[in-house]
Amino acid sequence: MPSPILIAGAGIGGLAAALALQRQGFRVRLFERTATVGDVGAGIALGATASRSLYSLGLEQALTAVSDRPQASAAFDYRTGEVLGGAFARRNWSAADLVDVNMLHRADLFAVLRAAVDANDRDAIQLDCSVVGFEQTAEDATILLADGRRFTGQALLGCDGLRSTVRTQMLGAGEPRKTGRVAYRFLVPIEDAAPFMGEWTAGIYVGSRVALARYMIRKGSVVNCVAFAHAPEIEDEDWSAQATREELLALFKGWNANVVGLASCAPLERTARWALYDRDPLDVWTDGRVGLLGDSAHAVLPFLGFGAALAIEDAIVLGRAFATGAGPQAALNLYERARRDRANAILLESRRQGEIFDAGPGGAPEIAAEDRESRKPYDALTAELPVAA
Repeated sequence: MPSPILIAGAGIGGLAAALALQRQGFRVRLFERTATVGDVGAGIALGATASRSLYSLGLEQALTAVSDRPQASAAFDYRTGEVLGGAFARRNWSAADLVDVNMLHRADLFAVLRAAVDANDRDAIQLDCSVVGFEQTAEDATILLADGRRFTGQALLGCDGLRSTVRTQMLGAGEPRKTGRVAYRFLVPIEDAAPFMGEWTAGIYVGSRVALARYMIRKGSVVNCVAFAHAPEIEDEDWSAQATREELLALFKGWNANVVGLASCAPLERTARWALYDRDPLDVWTDGRVGLLGDSAHAVLPFLGFGAALAIEDAIVLGRAFATGAGPQAALNLYERARRDRANAILLESRRQGEIFDAGPGGAPEIAAEDRESRKPYDALTAELPVAA
């Protein structure tokens, strides 16, 4: 039996890559540093490209079962609640644009992905495995764990996030870029949130350097809320860090009553806060039999909602590249060349979108449609793979 493809990290990108490779007939081994696979306390919106990519892996029924459909949404002035125009004007989405969009709890997405990987191979995911490095030869790649164990495979994928161990060894140490921004996430049961929803079921309130987005998940039973603000003194990027209700209310002093009301419903526990970091675009994602995927290759800010989507696109293209039979090094090279320009463009666009939010109502510059990589048609299932070098 051919040796497995090794994956460091069982986040959304790592799980999607594992499933994409399994669907192409490859054996995989994922090494996750935590004792569980999953993510709690936050919603996620999967656009049509990401959703259709997951459907191609056999997940359409499972995703639909735990997802909400897109909701009527708008951007609002933070004081008056009036719908904004200009840079915040609603895009005219067609029915085709929205049909495959899924809004769901991140924990539910993890459960769907893990169940699919486990169904193919119950031994694929290895928990409590902290990756400390790797070795490679012309014939194989070996992952090194903190407990001294070593596992060898035909290739290694670094899907281990913003502070990727694999990336650091491959490209050298380098700190992520601190943005001075912070994100808050909290969930509000609809019975508590209903008085503060207004006529729109989803949307974003935009102030100067502070914004709050909301949409419903879990079949309309919960409102997912995420706020962005500037707080350079906060450096902790761990999603488990807790924020207080008073901290949230201070952000929204003088804001629309619906925003203040939602913030007042934030749970006393499980309101997460973390500092936002990203990295500059990379020209190189691969080295021999080792490659990067997801945030390890292109950590993006959350202002376009594209972080998970890019990782899922990466996974599909990676699986297609390995399916060519070109061999691990050639497949990784094909994958990098097919994905690098799009991912790097969206990384930079996400930064620009953050500047638009910072400017607030009336001060935000437009970004021309032709300059928005995130709005250009893209299909990971059919995107052209480059000619093998």
